[in-house]
Amino acid sequence: MRIKFFHLITRLLLLAFLTGVFPIQSLILHAQTEEQDQKKKKKRKKKSSKKKKSSSKKKKKRSSKKKKRSKKKQSSKKKKSVAKSKRSAPIKISATPVPKKEVSIVQLTGELFNYTNKLNTSRDRLARATRYLASPQKKEVVRIESRAKFSTRDYEAAAQKAPFDIRAQRQLGMHYEQIHDWENAKDVYMRVLTKNPLNPDAHFYLGNMYQNMGENKKARDSYEEALALDPSHRATLDILATGRETSDNTSVLEQSAAKNPDGPAQKLTLIKQKINSGDYEDAIKLAVLALEQFSDHGGFVYLQGRAYVGMGEIDRAKSSFQRAIKMDPRNQNAHISLGNLYFNQGKYVYAALAFSDVVYLNNYDVDARYMQGLSYFNANEWGRATSAWEDLLHYSPQHPLVKILLPQAYYILAVEYNRLGESTLGRTSFSKALSV
Repeated sequence: MRIKFFHLITRLLLLAFLTGVFPIQSLILHAQTEEQDQKKKKKRKKKSSKKKKSSSKKKKKRSSKKKKRSKKKQSSKKKKSVAKSKRSAPIKISATPVPKKEVSIVQLTGELFNYTNKLNTSRDRLARATRYLASPQKKEVVRIESRAKFSTRDYEAAAQKAPFDIRAQRQLGMHYEQIHDWENAKDVYMRVLTKNPLNPDAHFYLGNMYQNMGENKKARDSYEEALALDPSHRATLDILATGRETSDNTSVLEQSAAKNPDGPAQKLTLIKQKINSGDYEDAIKLAVLALEQFSDHGGFVYLQGRAYVGMGEIDRAKSSFQRAIKMDPRNQNAHISLGNLYFNQGKYVYAALAFSDVVYLNNYDVDARYMQGLSYFNANEWGRATSAWEDLLHYSPQHPLVKILLPQAYYILAVEYNRLGESTLGRTSFSKALSV
């Protein structure tokens, strides 16, 4: 029955197609479109599946990276926490007694001295090695105007600012003495004496000025007043002991010794008497005992040196004169004695230096200037000898010995300049020799 029914339906359909009730082309087209739609759907499904797969892979990669990062962070956090715990955890140290090292100051100073020497030597070596690297710089000629350290105005201004300061007034008076302005020097010292009549220094300043002027009678009066106020006045006793042998000086010392038998004046007079009589050993013994009692008096050391010269012990005499100069650098007689000692030994350069100190202390000491030039002349220092004697002629233009020796020094200097090829200097020296 079913088969028959199926056959009937098929027949009816064929009749319908044949008659045109159901067009065949439309059905074919409809079938084709359905097939194309099905293919497109399949393609879309495939693409969507691929995208899903790629997105799932990317998500997996991202998740794996995140996991790695989180693991690294956790590990770094763990390390930091461990380090912090290590830092924060107190380190237990066994309390063992540490011996203290004793540092010596001498050792440290020696090491510092060695280091400084090494640095200096390395600096010198570096300078020698690199001196040719830098471009040579041309030295500019600078004009230097020679000027005295202090002028008369400077001394006067200092004295005006401190009218009651004896030292400032003394410096002004000594400056006037050096330029031979005796009247102003007298005014200064007399002002000081009126303000300080009980000060032995004021009497000594005035007496020293009179002695430099050659007025020994007035100088003796001032020295007597100074010793009357202070029988142990060191400056007065030293100048009386070391000064030139005059009757005034010896009389002042004898008067002071009579007034104060236990004072230094008595010992100075005894030592001088022993030296004058030739009893040098007793003079030295008395000088040593006096120095134990009056250690600040340089006159005893100077007289001790004179006694050693009389005995022929030159080395001890030299050390005594040097010690006297150290105790009183303005002791002209000690400088002169030392210069004469060097001159007699044939050490002419050292003799010239000693006489130069005397010239520095007293510009108007003509004898010291002459000995200075003569020492340089004997030492074959022709240029220095001529300069010393030229300066002497400013103070004593008609000095007989210098008038003879200075042209000879100029002739020798001219020969030396010509030998060295300095013909112009040789001509000038020869012309100076003729002009003396």
